[in-house]
Amino acid sequence: MKYFILAALLMAASPAVVHAAPATPVVIIDNFKYGPASITISAGQTVRFVNRDGEAHTVTATGRTFDSGGMDTGDSWTYRFSKPGRYAYFCTLHPWMKGTIIVVPSGGKSK
Repeated sequence: MKYFILAALLMAASPAVVHAAPATPVVIIDNFKYGPASITISAGQTVRFVNRDGEAHTVTATGRTFDSGGMDTGDSWTYRFSKPGRYAYFCTLHPWMKGTIIVVPSGGKSK
């Protein structure tokens, strides 16, 4: 009986392990730049793009596989990157603005 009580006390004293979902990465558009210009995420993660600039911008894949459409000041747009790879993007209104999303396998690191 005392072993049962001891086990119950030890279980009650052990902290619960909680696995939080990874935070959604955010790319800020400001001063005609994407910040950060390059990020690495896991496959399946969503990235949020927020336009804090005084001008409209887009987030458009160089291969046109995704496109936010025009984003006015204060607008945001999210995109889920399901497959590993390197995703280059730019602003169709200001083509010198460029960024990269590097997607590694879920739970893994890039090679």
